[in-house]
Amino acid sequence: RMEAMLYALDQINKDRHLLPDISLGALILDTCSNPSYALEQSMLFVRSFIGDETWHHDKLHLPFHLFQMNPQCSSGKAEKAQPVAGVIGAAFSGVSIMVANILRLFKIPQISYASTSTELSDKSRFEYFSRVVPPDNFQAQAMVEIAKVMGWTYVSTVAAQGEYGEKGIASFIALAKKEGICVAINLKINRNSQRDDFDQIVDQLSSKPKARAVVLFVDEDRTR
Repeated sequence: RMEAMLYALDQINKDRHLLPDISLGALILDTCSNPSYALEQSMLFVRSFIGDETWHHDKLHLPFHLFQMNPQCSSGKAEKAQPVAGVIGAAFSGVSIMVANILRLFKIPQISYASTSTELSDKSRFEYFSRVVPPDNFQAQAMVEIAKVMGWTYVSTVAAQGEYGEKGIASFIALAKKEGICVAINLKINRNSQRDDFDQIVDQLSSKPKARAVVLFVDEDRTR
């Protein structure tokens, strides 16, 4: 995803007619898919301008395009300050929520490419957040429709711990109940789950042989 974004930036910058006299760039920060670490990275991100000696309290009311970053070169010297147009990311909803809570204070736009939590749809809290994917309740509705088409009226569910998994599967169960679809067993994968924990989940799913399918609200790594 990062390489795709950098490729898109290169293509935009090569087109002299698309954004004349403007070049787009990116500063990549790794959140390690960890909300706490993402908060730390966000603080480092904003500290580059709130820590500037020229800053005053009234600058918090300035528009986002006046904010500037001063990344360090390999030589140790700071690059020329460049305007920050916005933030792309994160993938996990919990991470995006943590980052959004910081960025909104400075009116910095944020666009996520994968965060689907319905909590992020609350514009009273996340007015500077947007995304290019539908929220969890849309995915849950689609899963219920698939179950109806396939004739599955008895299923098991597995959710990953966190915003995406827990709220997503809750939406599915609520919608499934309205359509007469029963849940045999509802299991959760904790963030620190080990191989033995996954084996136990598989055993629990196997204990419900009449369940026609297993509905997953988990990330791709845990799915494997």
